[in-house]
Amino acid sequence: MVDEADIPDDRKWLIASRLASRLPVMYDIAFRKKVGETYDEIEQDIWIETGKEAKSVADAFKLPVKTAQDLATTYQTISTIFFSPDYSTSHIRLEEDKSVVRVSKCPFIFRELEMRGHTELLFSKCLAFSISAIETLNPEYTLRFVRSMCMGDKACELKIVRKETLPDEKPPGQKK
Repeated sequence: MVDEADIPDDRKWLIASRLASRLPVMYDIAFRKKVGETYDEIEQDIWIETGKEAKSVADAFKLPVKTAQDLATTYQTISTIFFSPDYSTSHIRLEEDKSVVRVSKCPFIFRELEMRGHTELLFSKCLAFSISAIETLNPEYTLRFVRSMCMGDKACELKIVRKETLPDEKPPGQKK
């Protein structure tokens, strides 16, 4: 008989992460109609809180968070830990106070396409998580989406910038 110890850790991680990346779709299917118009707001709050968990991981492993480059690298690490090796990113350094994370593979896109065949409901979740993660890691910075796979682009591009360099505006989908 096979027990848990016989299954390699990398296979267990892959199974667990694939199940975890299906959860948002399963919750949406189960609750959207029942909850109604407030579903998106409730779900956004959950993703904001999930983004805040980035700080505990960064603190625990002493991941860097001082510059835009630090934040990009730490965001990539944390996103892979949270969302699986199916989450693939690269980092484009712009300048000291600006950096871009490029996402080329996203497990949430895979699961949405498998289960429902469309991805447009993902954007608000990712936006809430990503902005919350960056701003919790370093409150002097924020994040802007330049491109988004779930909205039809070939890759996602998330620009990390100092808040002080932005016009005085509230980012779309972000609660204050």
